[in-house]
Amino acid sequence: MGVSEKKQISFGKLITKAKFESSGFIPSKVQSHIKSTPYYLMIYIPADDIIKISVFPCENSSIQKILIRLKEFSPDLVKGISDVLKNFNLGDGTIHTTGLCFESINCFYETYLDSTLIKTRKVTIDRIKEEFLKVPRVEEVSIINIEPEE
Repeated sequence: MGVSEKKQISFGKLITKAKFESSGFIPSKVQSHIKSTPYYLMIYIPADDIIKISVFPCENSSIQKILIRLKEFSPDLVKGISDVLKNFNLGDGTIHTTGLCFESINCFYETYLDSTLIKTRKVTIDRIKEEFLKVPRVEEVSIINIEPEE
């Protein structure tokens, strides 16, 4: 069974600075407190009655989400995932990370990365995926490109 849209913790949307400033969705008084960058990653985390929205200023339009389906959460699992990010020296390219179990057996971990950093590390996203799959209790890894919306 593949990772379905319904079983993601969050959904990302990358927008240009012009769209961010003209949307009217975020009041200008709030916009003035957010770093000015060419792009903004909007991360939506739906819950039963609310949606949490986070805004991350981004210098680049190359954003990828790594979505990992897990058998269960454990300290060893979290350490294994952190070690993969650390071994590839991707910590400074991490934009947002979270994990959640929808039911005791339906657990996910996800991280949004500035994928331009991956290119400078001379590593492929497939190689990173392979390393995540070696972590015990990781069942599936999906790479989702977050394309900019004009």
